[in-house]
Amino acid sequence: MKRIGFFIFLGIAAGVAQADPTPGNVPDFSVEQSCAIFAGHPRPLTVCQESESHFRDEVVSMWTRSPVLGQEQCVKLAAQSERGKYEVLARCLRAAISEAAWKDAVGTIKR
Repeated sequence: MKRIGFFIFLGIAAGVAQADPTPGNVPDFSVEQSCAIFAGHPRPLTVCQESESHFRDEVVSMWTRSPVLGQEQCVKLAAQSERGKYEVLARCLRAAISEAAWKDAVGTIKR
């Protein structure tokens, strides 16, 4: 419960997201923009871009399993990040999926 409140707080604090996904679609953050702080440094730039691409693939695989409220809150949180937007989004979605599974398990036990 505390985790949901935290995500709601973060979602409210985030304001307007830079990527506005339509329902069912993964947000489109610019990997180049997320890694722009490494411009002029070829190796770190490449590592950042590869990492963000990996996390984007992870987000794509998790997106439909994520609760809609979690998707919205996680997109707002990721939009605040100066870099690593897909990394933030992937980690947040993992937490949202875990929390939803936990709630389902607790609900099943109570029945």
